[in-house]
Amino acid sequence: MESEIRSSPLLIRLSNWYDSLAKEGNIRQVERATINFALAGFVLHLSLIFLVRHGVFGATMLSQLPDNYLKAIYTPFSVILFYEVLTLVIILPKSIAIFIAKQYEIITLIVIRSFFHDIAEYDLDKPDIYTFDFLKEIGFDLVGALLLFLLTVVYYRIFASVKKSPADSSPKRSRYIRIKKAAAVILCVLLLLLSVVSLAGWLAEVYRAGIDGGRFPNPNGVFYKDFFGAMIFVDVFLLMLSSIYSRTYDLIFRNAGFVISTILVRIALTAEKPFTIYFALTAVLFGVLLIALFAFYNHKPLPEYAIGQDDGD
Repeated sequence: MESEIRSSPLLIRLSNWYDSLAKEGNIRQVERATINFALAGFVLHLSLIFLVRHGVFGATMLSQLPDNYLKAIYTPFSVILFYEVLTLVIILPKSIAIFIAKQYEIITLIVIRSFFHDIAEYDLDKPDIYTFDFLKEIGFDLVGALLLFLLTVVYYRIFASVKKSPADSSPKRSRYIRIKKAAAVILCVLLLLLSVVSLAGWLAEVYRAGIDGGRFPNPNGVFYKDFFGAMIFVDVFLLMLSSIYSRTYDLIFRNAGFVISTILVRIALTAEKPFTIYFALTAVLFGVLLIALFAFYNHKPLPEYAIGQDDGD
C-alpha cells in the first residue's frame, strides 16, 4: 500500500501542481487581483444603482434591481469572501486545526456581510422603520459577528499554546503531506466549478424574479452552502487520513470533533434567523472547547494508565 502511494504518478503530479500554484508570488498576484476586482465590482454596483434610481433602464428587468446604495457594499465583501475560501484551500496541507479556524473566519465574515444585505432592505430616511423588529434584525448580525470573532480569536490563542510535535520528515509523513496537497488541488477545481454553477443558478433565479416581478433571491446562501457541504466530506477524508498517520486517541477525537463543527457551520448557512447565528456560534464554540481540551490533554505527558490504554486488568 505504501509503495503504491509513493510511486503514484498522479499523486506526485498533483502535489507538484500545488507547490507551483501556492508560491508566494502567485498568492500576491491573486491578492492584488482580488482587491482590483472588489473595487471594480463596488464601482459597477454603485453605478447600476445610480442608473436604476434615475430611471435609465425604464421598464426593463434591470429596473427591478434594488436601488439602495448600501447594497453596493455587499459586492466587494463577496469578492473578498471568495478569496478567503481560496486561502482556505491553500492552507489545507499545512494544518487541519488552522484549516478549521479558517472556516470560522469565513462564517464570521458571512455573518457580518449579511448585515449589509439586511440593512439595505430598509429605507433609513423613514422614521417609522426604527422598531424593535428592526433592532432585532440587525442586532443578531452585529452581536453574532462580534461573538464569532471573539471565539475565533480565542481558538487561535489556545491553538498557539498547544505543544507542537517535533518536525517529522519520515517517508510516511511526507506521503501524508503529499496527499493533502493533492486534495487541495482537487478542491481548487471543485471551488471553481461550484462558483460557476452557483452563480449561474442565482442569475437564473434573478432572471425569473425580474420576469415575474418577484423579490430578488437572497445571495447569502449562494455557493457557500454547497462548498461547506463538500467541506464535511473533506474533513471526514482528513480524519481517516490522519488516523493512518497517527492513531492517538486525542488526535482522532479532535479531528472527529472538527467534522461535527463543519456540519454545524453548514447548517448555519441554510437556517433562518436567529437559528443561523445560533448554529454558527455553536459550531465555533464547540471548536474552541475542542481545541482547549486537546491543549489540556497534551499539556503534560500522561501516565501509562491514560485514557485508551490497557491497564492490565
